[in-house]
Amino acid sequence: MLKQPKKPQAGDSARSWFKHYKTYGNWGRSFAPETRPHVLKSGHFRLKTYFYQPATLCQSDSVTGTVGPVPEGLTVSNGSMYATMYHSPHDTRAHIVSYQFNHVPNRYVMQKLPWLPWSQFLWLASHVKISPYIKLGHGQAIGSTRKYIYVIANNHLLRKISQSEEIMQISKNNLQIKQIWTFKVWNHSARTGRYFHNATFVNDHQFIAVYHDATDHRFEYWEVTGQGNSWYPKEIGATRGDFMRSDSPVQGITYDKHKKQIYLAFNDYLFKLKRSGKVLARGHFHTGREFEGISINGRHLYAELAQRPELLRQRIR
Repeated sequence: MLKQPKKPQAGDSARSWFKHYKTYGNWGRSFAPETRPHVLKSGHFRLKTYFYQPATLCQSDSVTGTVGPVPEGLTVSNGSMYATMYHSPHDTRAHIVSYQFNHVPNRYVMQKLPWLPWSQFLWLASHVKISPYIKLGHGQAIGSTRKYIYVIANNHLLRKISQSEEIMQISKNNLQIKQIWTFKVWNHSARTGRYFHNATFVNDHQFIAVYHDATDHRFEYWEVTGQGNSWYPKEIGATRGDFMRSDSPVQGITYDKHKKQIYLAFNDYLFKLKRSGKVLARGHFHTGREFEGISINGRHLYAELAQRPELLRQRIR
């Protein structure tokens, strides 16, 4: 519980669409693999295609399958990417798919995985892991550490309620749940709950989350620290306003531990902020595609785009 809210920093005001209106390359047409990278440039940001993922992990000629084709969130650590993949964007249960970057021969080949000859499929697929079908919520409150992936299995349709949320600790070895915690954050009273849709884990005992109070027109940033089986919240910053005048939702959050800065993703926008909530930079990309999660690992920022699933990367300056 927080007694005194943080004074909000000056915000930024932009406008974006609510639902995507474009796809990339062959998506939606032949679904043939892409053969060229592309670059997203705007202000502080310069993201380049790192690799294209298969739309689904099934040996068939269909673009849909039990694993995919909808990415919702990602986290990158120790040379691997972990993506939450859904059959439908309305689902709350899905798979986590991991790719080891040093076993991906190039940025294009994984798109071909469902249609490759069996021997080549086996060679590439041996370095891809798929979790069981598990409760991941919307899949955009995710982060990873050396041994574990953490997901807050939330319902992204819920707003300003006092309902509890669940933290899933998932082993990187077998992508199965090891431990579950239940937590609830509120401000002043349990009636003013802070239900988090987007969060990123800094380590095994701490995560940073963003909360949008649409009524008071402010964004709040919370640091939640675990001690044993208890979790303790602290508001660390706030931003005045709504970022998106069109009410486009947050699509991802990540945290730069070295510079102590927060990054937020919206549809076609990225923002960089201080922990206090002060906006430092923004980028607008005009793709018409949704960002589906962002992650910082080392000195690189990673961003996932949908339709087709595509991972982009830039070095942090």
